[in-house]
Amino acid sequence: MLCDKNIMTIFVKIENMEVFEKVRFFREAKKMSQEIVASVLDIEQSQYSRRESGHIPFSIVELEKLSDVFDVEISEFFKEKTIIFTSNNQSGGSFGQYVSVPDKLIEQFELRLKEKDDMIEILKYRLKNIS
Repeated sequence: MLCDKNIMTIFVKIENMEVFEKVRFFREAKKMSQEIVASVLDIEQSQYSRRESGHIPFSIVELEKLSDVFDVEISEFFKEKTIIFTSNNQSGGSFGQYVSVPDKLIEQFELRLKEKDDMIEILKYRLKNIS
């Protein structure tokens, strides 16, 4: 079996993780300690540890701060399924990435599109009656 040493492939799959598990995943991916992240949130490390273990939920304000610290969109904490695939060449340049979109997000988008279409029909009807 041939192996190209110039290409390194990383495949990470986060499926059905809870918010606190994703926070831990992103923290570890950034190689940050709980102490550092706790200081960013302005809480004690023990309180952060309780959040990261799922005993206390993260607040939205905390998740907003964490999204900045981890350099991810806040929506990443709520996705049901995230697949990240990145390939790098020898010099470290990325030449491919794929991230899936969760079904619930697609459902919400489709619902908003239907609401928009309904509103257009209502406005057309009103406009017709004004004339």
